[in-house]
Amino acid sequence: MIGFSVLAGIVLVSFLIIILVVSTYNYNKFKPQIIEITQKYTGRKLTLTGDIKVKISLFPTLEVNNVSFQNAPWSAYPDMIHAKRVEVQLALIPLIKGNIDIKRLILINPDVIMEINTSGQTNLEFNVPERQKAKTAPVKKARAEAAPFALKEIVIRDGKLTVDNHQKNQTFVLIIHRLVEKAEASMDKADINLEGSFNDIPLNVSGKIGTLAGITDPDVSFPVDLKAKVGQMEIHIAGKIQNPLAAKGIDVKLTVKGNDLSKIETVTKEPLPLAVKGPFDLSGHLVAANPSKVQVSDITIQLEDSRLNGSATFDVTADIPRISANIVSEALDLRPLLMTSENTAGVGKKKPPAPKNKSKKLFDDTPLKLDILHRMNAAVDLRIKQLFLPRLALDNIETKIRLRDGNLTVDPLTAEIGSGQLNSRLNFKAKENMADVNLNMDIKQMDIGEMLKKLEITQAVEGTLDLDVNFRGYGNSVAAVMAGSSGKVVATLGQGKIPMGYLNYISADIGSSFMNLINPFNKKIDHAKINCAVCDFHIQNGIAKSKAIIIDDPQKTLFSQGTINLKTEALDFHITTKPKEGIGTKETGKLSISLSKITKPFKLSGTLTHPALGIDIMSTAKTIGTALLGPVGWAYLLVSGSSGNPCKKALEIAEKDTTGAPSKTQKEKAAASGTEEKKQSIGNRILNIFK
Repeated sequence: MIGFSVLAGIVLVSFLIIILVVSTYNYNKFKPQIIEITQKYTGRKLTLTGDIKVKISLFPTLEVNNVSFQNAPWSAYPDMIHAKRVEVQLALIPLIKGNIDIKRLILINPDVIMEINTSGQTNLEFNVPERQKAKTAPVKKARAEAAPFALKEIVIRDGKLTVDNHQKNQTFVLIIHRLVEKAEASMDKADINLEGSFNDIPLNVSGKIGTLAGITDPDVSFPVDLKAKVGQMEIHIAGKIQNPLAAKGIDVKLTVKGNDLSKIETVTKEPLPLAVKGPFDLSGHLVAANPSKVQVSDITIQLEDSRLNGSATFDVTADIPRISANIVSEALDLRPLLMTSENTAGVGKKKPPAPKNKSKKLFDDTPLKLDILHRMNAAVDLRIKQLFLPRLALDNIETKIRLRDGNLTVDPLTAEIGSGQLNSRLNFKAKENMADVNLNMDIKQMDIGEMLKKLEITQAVEGTLDLDVNFRGYGNSVAAVMAGSSGKVVATLGQGKIPMGYLNYISADIGSSFMNLINPFNKKIDHAKINCAVCDFHIQNGIAKSKAIIIDDPQKTLFSQGTINLKTEALDFHITTKPKEGIGTKETGKLSISLSKITKPFKLSGTLTHPALGIDIMSTAKTIGTALLGPVGWAYLLVSGSSGNPCKKALEIAEKDTTGAPSKTQKEKAAASGTEEKKQSIGNRILNIFK
């Protein structure tokens, strides 16, 4: 027992001597060594303003106030890191032997700045010439040789990380309430937990990452397995990064999901290309040997009931970045993302709210932002089995989208629509601040009712539609493009019906007049029956002129011709109706009062956003004496009675001028291409719908 007591006394005295030595040791002598090590491994200066003090315990803790780490020489901020206080917890026995074994590093109130300058260079790129000279051969060092000491635990309290992207003029701020990184026993991974906020949005991060050596040494892989929650959005990233500071050797799987896609803008501070919203789930496998070329495979984009799959490559090795992608989808329903409360299914249930600015034109005169088309090139192949839009349902869509040097093409775009076929080609050229638009679209045998039923719209228009559009425009805004446009639009509708509720979408000024035209006997009907309808517009220098607009129903035939000035949006149409025999009375001289109302000529004037319909008193005699009684005018239709098809005859008139002869343009075309092309003219093809 005496021997044991003596031994215990010796140990106690020795321990007290060690404490005395440790507590009285001048740790400021370590300053030059610490500064030298930092300079060697980063190429930058570490400033320790305060004295190094010690707290005595089994793990002595060194404290120093006002610590700064130099920023990149090009930065406007002198310090990349500044901390109010730094605490370093050391292992006691190695310290006695003169070695530094850091058990824990604590940063109090650190302020960290990460920057990307206008050239794309980051302040995380360190200049270490001394280390590079020593590294003459690409020999992979052991983990222990990566640094003269190992950080087993890092703690940050009440910190701030600011990311300044001078290229995009963006700033992101991460507030760190508490961060703890603790290395595993193997020292190749570390557990991390972070509580804070990102751009004032609550943030929590947990998982495993690599240690400090994996960040500073490109020969050491940096593993990542993190889960984060930013507001209501959840993020999971798993994989490895070979060189995190240079963003090289990236091989990670990424998943992002949340309850509202539009909330991403609050995190990224980048507007989404579409005003989309709703639940989402995005995932992909990202591989990048270097940041100039990134490949993303196994892409899955889930938006409510819609799903997209595919792959993409982002290449910035050339002067103009290039995106290539191959996207497929079984079903893509954009209605929940694009529809507002007033345009839900069931047309005619309520009238949409009046526009806030009644003087606003339909065609926007705001200059188009075309510079984005010159910022990148793209090649995207797209296949969608089913696409649902608020008022359109398409099947088996296939298209190739190309963007090169400001020239955007969607060519071809093919799809099935209402058991019919859609073929379209778009060529959009951005020439400085001007847009050159060329659109060709052909829809054949589209069953409108069938298409709308797929959208679950019960009060639907019925009939078979053919549409042929040939449009060319040039200008620096939508209004300018329309003002200088040219082309042709021909639309025909076969036998069908239109819900009376659709009149709720017509201006109140003309809605009642149209109601009288469609339902002259004021019968209680849900639908207006239509035998056929034809609309034919020729566009030249911004003036859309129609010689043939016909709506034929069992009671009457409505005839119209006129112009739309696409420059001013002014309307100028004359409308005449012809009641059919056996409706009300057999002799036109004994028409009932209600029916006689619709035999008067009408005039549609005003503008596209503010149309006005009224009795055309001034032009009644003129209309009857000229256009209606011309050799191929409307008299040809009026005298034909109900035995003929007025829509067929209207198309024939549309192919001729007011003298009854083919127009000069038609003569030139016939002479150039012969009779075969004449047989395939727009008019002849449209006539097939009535055969």
